[in-house]
Amino acid sequence: MASYVESVLAPGERVVHRAAISHWNYVLSYLMGVVCFAIAAGALASQRQERAVIAAVAALIGLAIILVAAIRRATTELVLTDRRIIAKRGFIRRDTVEMNLAKVESLHVNQGLLGRLLNFGDVAVVGTGSSLEPLRGISRPLELRRKLGEIARPSG
Repeated sequence: MASYVESVLAPGERVVHRAAISHWNYVLSYLMGVVCFAIAAGALASQRQERAVIAAVAALIGLAIILVAAIRRATTELVLTDRRIIAKRGFIRRDTVEMNLAKVESLHVNQGLLGRLLNFGDVAVVGTGSSLEPLRGISRPLELRRKLGEIARPSG
């Protein structure tokens, strides 16, 4: 199945850069899933029959938490083409925003200390008349800003 971006590209339009949500954005979900697995393992180790149900429920909850985080990450697309910026979120309920590069005024990157150390941050695209909702936890946000600067710069 082709990505949303691939399905909406205009003839001759090419992808310049693809950004992704950082795994660090979902570290709490991953940790909660691991804790649920640890609870399941502890319940199984007790050798008591009634604990098997607790183990199964804890393992299913842990799996669900991790799967939801992975699906959210996989179904979020942020793409810079030679003509526009395309942001898409969601799997069943889709939320998309596109902005022509001619309308882009600036791209704001917000990184805290942890974001700078782990190379992720929030990105907000500001355009004439509107702005894209900030995208949280983008991997390598400065690379996205650099690529935007490269294509926005007039060649000559």
